[in-house]
Amino acid sequence: MLYEEPYRGRNRKNRSGRSARRRRRSFGGWLVSTLLKLLALALTLTMAGGALLYALPVSFFQVEPEGADLSLTPGLPPQRVCVLLLGLDALHENARRSDSIVIASIGAGEVKLASVLRDTVLDIPGHGPGKLNAAYAWGGPELVMKTLNENLKLDIMRYMAVDYAALIRLVDALGGVEVTITPAEMEKINQTIDRRRARWEALGYTGRPLTLSGEGVLLDGVQALTYARIRKLDSDFMRTSRQRALLKAMLNRLKASLTRPARLARFLKVLATAPESNMPPLQWLSLGEKALAWGVTDQLRLPVEGSYTDDGSSLQVDDLQMNVGALQLFLYGQ
Repeated sequence: MLYEEPYRGRNRKNRSGRSARRRRRSFGGWLVSTLLKLLALALTLTMAGGALLYALPVSFFQVEPEGADLSLTPGLPPQRVCVLLLGLDALHENARRSDSIVIASIGAGEVKLASVLRDTVLDIPGHGPGKLNAAYAWGGPELVMKTLNENLKLDIMRYMAVDYAALIRLVDALGGVEVTITPAEMEKINQTIDRRRARWEALGYTGRPLTLSGEGVLLDGVQALTYARIRKLDSDFMRTSRQRALLKAMLNRLKASLTRPARLARFLKVLATAPESNMPPLQWLSLGEKALAWGVTDQLRLPVEGSYTDDGSSLQVDDLQMNVGALQLFLYGQ
C-alpha cells in the first residue's frame, strides 16, 4: 500500500493532463474548422455576388440621373452603354479643362474606346462654337456629355474623371503598367520627367527615368502619365492613341491582378476615392467585371479622316454627319 498511492496519484495527474490536451486539441480543431467554413462561405458569397453583377444586363443602368439635362438621343440600342472617361488638366484648379476625352462602349461582349480630340470645335450648349476641352471648364462633366450627345447624337449619361494625381495613384496601385515604348518616346518621357522633377517631388513622387524601350516596358505612375501626355513628338492624333493604349494596359494589368489580392485591394481602395464619377458602385462594379472579361476589342479616333480642317490650333469639323455616322456605327453597331 505504501507504493500504491503515489502510483494512483500519477495516474490521476496523467489522465487529467491528457484530458486537458484533448480538450485543447478539440477546441483548436473546432476553431480551425469554423474559420475554414466561414472563409468558404465568404468566398462563395463573393463569387455569387460577382456572378450576379456580371449577369446584370447593361440596359439595367440606362437610367438618366435625376435632374440631369443631357440631351440624350432616343432610339439607340439599349444593349450597349456608353461611359465618358475624362482626364483632367490638374494645372488649372479653378478652370480645369479635359485633357483627354474617351467614350467607352460596353455591351454585346465588346469594349470599344473612341477618342474625341480635345481641339475639336463643336457647338457647346449655351456657349456657341468652341474647343471640346473647354466644355468641362464651363460646365463640368455634365456639359461635356451634353455637348457630345447633341453634336454626335449619343446617349452618354455616366462619366468617370481622373486628374493627374489620381491617375498616378491608380497606376502605382497596380504596381505599374506594361506598354510598348519607342526609343523616341523614352527620350521624350525622360526629358519631361527631368524638367518637372521638382513638381513630382513636391507631390511626394519620385520622377524616375526610363532605361528601356520596346515591348512590355513597365511604367510607374509618373512615367505612365508622362507617356499619355506626349504631344510634341508627333501629333495630338498619336497622343490620343497613347491614351487609349494606357487604358488598355491598365485593364490588362487589373485582370492579371485578380490572383493578387493585396494588389487588387490597393487598386479598389484608390478607385473608390480618387476618380470623380456619377456612377453608383453597383454600376461600375458590374461594368468593370464585363470590361475585364471582354477586354478592349476595338478603337476609333474622331474627327475621322477627310471630315475636318486643321488650322494649327483647332480642328474645324467640315462634315459633322460623317462623324456622327462613323461613331454610331462604332459604338452601337448601327
